[in-house]
Order: sequence, then structure tokens, then C-alpha cells
Amino acid sequence: MKRFAVIIIALLSFVVTNAQTIALGERTPRLKDVKWLNGNIPAKSKYTYIGFVHSASRPCQYWAEQVYSDIANVEDVAFVLVSRESASNIEQWVMEYLSPRSGVIIEGEHLHSTFGVNYVPYAVIVDNKRRALWFGNPRMLDENRLERIFTNSQSK
Repeated sequence: MKRFAVIIIALLSFVVTNAQTIALGERTPRLKDVKWLNGNIPAKSKYTYIGFVHSASRPCQYWAEQVYSDIANVEDVAFVLVSRESASNIEQWVMEYLSPRSGVIIEGEHLHSTFGVNYVPYAVIVDNKRRALWFGNPRMLDENRLERIFTNSQSK
């Protein structure tokens, strides 16, 4: 019984120390001191989708493609993918996401830490003041939810 209690306490302390470091409505960390794939920095936009990914993950690839296609025609939304990997590991599948409104951050380990990201795929949508409008697993996003996020933030 004592061993069970020790394990439970250890697990709870692990969960508490790895809690999210962002909250809705609060400012998120800056995307600074980062390496952009091919030097492609997206233009400033009213909103930014920040997706944390890994090249070997099929769900990361799938949801990056889904969200990108959902917001590709939405004005004033930037699309940013963040990977811990080097350019050579990730560029095979992310080159289609390089445009004036989108980019890929490579070797972004420090962003995973500052955003409190413990799993991928993970995403954060921020406004132009870096306030978190939404965060979580991108599979929870669809065109309707994205539209509500953007519409609700405009009314504030």
C-alpha cells in the first residue's frame, strides 16, 4: 500500500509540473530566437495558427494538412508549424506550407518548453497581441470551429 501511495504521489507531481503554461485570453510566449525553414518568415497577421508537429507522426501530417486547407482561404491568418527537428528531417513533407502567410520553425525545442507542449500534434491559435484564443489537439478543429474562434475574438 505504501508503494502504491508513493507511485500515485509521483504521478500527480509529474502531471502538475507538466501542466500547460498558457491560458485562454492570456499572452503566449513570443516566437523569437527561432530558425525558420529556408528563412521563410510569415507576414504579420491578425491571427496565427501555431501547430507543434513531428515528421514521423502521421496524425501530425494529417492535421497539418487539414487545418492548412481549412485556413488557406481565410484572410489575415498565418500558419506556423513548429518542429524540434532539423530541416533535413522535416522538409520532405512541409515544403508545401511555405508561403508569404505560412512558415515552419525548425529546431524549436525551446518553444515546446515555453508553450508547455507535451504531445504532438498540438496547436495554439493566437491573435495579433499574442493572446491565446484556442489551444489543444488540432483534431478538435474544423471549419466551423475555426470560424467561431475568429468571429468571437472580433466581437471582443
